[in-house]
Amino acid sequence: MQLPVRDLNVEPPGYDNEPMTHYLIEELTTYVTEQDGKLVGGIVLTLTGEDYARIDRVFVHPDVQGQGIGKALIHYVEAEYPHVRIWELETSTHQKRNIRFYKQLGFQVVYESDDEVCFVKRTKAKPSTHCFEERSCEGWQAYGVNASHLAVTNSNISLFDASNCNFSQSRFRNINFRDSKFSDLNLSGSQFNFVTMQENERTIQMHHSNLRGATFNQCDLTNATLTGCDIKGMKINGISIDTLISTKRGEM
Repeated sequence: MQLPVRDLNVEPPGYDNEPMTHYLIEELTTYVTEQDGKLVGGIVLTLTGEDYARIDRVFVHPDVQGQGIGKALIHYVEAEYPHVRIWELETSTHQKRNIRFYKQLGFQVVYESDDEVCFVKRTKAKPSTHCFEERSCEGWQAYGVNASHLAVTNSNISLFDASNCNFSQSRFRNINFRDSKFSDLNLSGSQFNFVTMQENERTIQMHHSNLRGATFNQCDLTNATLTGCDIKGMKINGISIDTLISTKRGEM
């Protein structure tokens, strides 16, 4: 359902974006609730390790709001994941009713700006065996470390310097990689979903990269520039680039 007046401060980002919804269902943890066989609400979670979880979305149809559905959804996932020690979420500062709602459920405000309010709820669950929380390792160095299955959330890893490391089968979600540099990487088999590569006139640059066989689906390539690139076999909407070029030349 689209609101009659668009207000991005109030509406969850991408709430009416069908591809985004498919992504949430396929990649994150999603639950829905029904009344009389009709979908009336849902909740989307990002689970990081055993101890931490983020509530990314809570949906309740306007026709049934105020009936306790949102509260029931949150209570359900809390019971479903009793080992989670820290739950977090955020909402717009314009959503006064949401702010009251989350406070009633035991969430505490940990950050507030002109645009958003961030909440955290700590439970009485026992921490997992290996837990490094709210401590500083700034300036640390590591060599020959086995950090497989490492789960990191809500952490500052800016100016991170990694080389000759194995990140295969890793997942990066809701990450700020602004102004980062990636060199000599093997990204074969990787996927990029809802990735922003241009912001405030800052664009990414790719040099000497092998993109053979890559697929770009429903991507915004406005003002994209290809220079000195091999485009043999390239297709746009199923039409080979050679056909498109020859057709364009024939029109000239």
